[in-house]
Amino acid sequence: MATEPAPHNVQNRIAEAYRELPEAMRRIADALMSDPLLGALWGIEAMSERAEVSVGTVVRFAKRLGYKGFSEFRDALREACHARSGDAELELMEAPTDIFGTLAEVARRDGENLQRLIQAVDHDTLQAATRMLEEAHHRVIFGRGVSHVMSLVLGFYLTQAGLPCIAAIPSDFSTQVANLGASDLLVALSFFPYSRETVDAAMFAKDSGIPVLAFADRLDSPLKAVADILIPVPSEDLLFSWSITSFAALAHAFAIVVASSDRAGTIKRLKAADKVAQPLLVDHWLPAHPGAYSFNPNRER
Repeated sequence: MATEPAPHNVQNRIAEAYRELPEAMRRIADALMSDPLLGALWGIEAMSERAEVSVGTVVRFAKRLGYKGFSEFRDALREACHARSGDAELELMEAPTDIFGTLAEVARRDGENLQRLIQAVDHDTLQAATRMLEEAHHRVIFGRGVSHVMSLVLGFYLTQAGLPCIAAIPSDFSTQVANLGASDLLVALSFFPYSRETVDAAMFAKDSGIPVLAFADRLDSPLKAVADILIPVPSEDLLFSWSITSFAALAHAFAIVVASSDRAGTIKRLKAADKVAQPLLVDHWLPAHPGAYSFNPNRER
């Protein structure tokens, strides 16, 4: 039976257990000891990829150290990092002061996240998610914090592709979910630490027979139990938060596929939108971007 681990002794537990660990679990320990600070930020998939082991092996490793599961193990890693830094910010997690170097590091990490995204998703799941988006009568997308920013990105792209969406805000979650029906779709986004409002609203939708498409940082997130489809989006960044780059790429991909299924309708909508917005735009003094398509209503076609 797993014992209750002390909050700040995770490194000691790893060191004491190391000699008796199977080879696969030793690789996890090696990855954590080589970069313990970033280990506190890794999700279960990220940790398994860095150690080149299965997700199940990571869970068994956490339990072997005396934790109830991966979430408790990662909490212990984070507490240990905070304890080493005292009440101050974690010095090793401070972004470089040089903007160029920081940009290069951010680009590198986002590139890794995009590669992990490709590895984490599969064709059938993405196709099924696309059908859910296309077939829904109404679509409400919601998330809190950075997840709300992601919901705005997805809503923008899908609306451009001809699938109007509502990007909800936390204060409206209950009202907007309560107005959905079985022919509609709730799109829930939640990344660690998970929003109680998001999980509760998704749970209400599931109990009400409303389809739920979820996006989270890992497959075993709290949304797993209520989602018809859950898509993991690796997004770790430098600030104990989540980068929106991977999710934006995924949202863009959904929109392109949706738009390409109705090219004539998409062009018609874009032309109409351009005609309505033309008086609001200032583009006469800028050269056209190479490859860009302009819907100038005064231009001969």
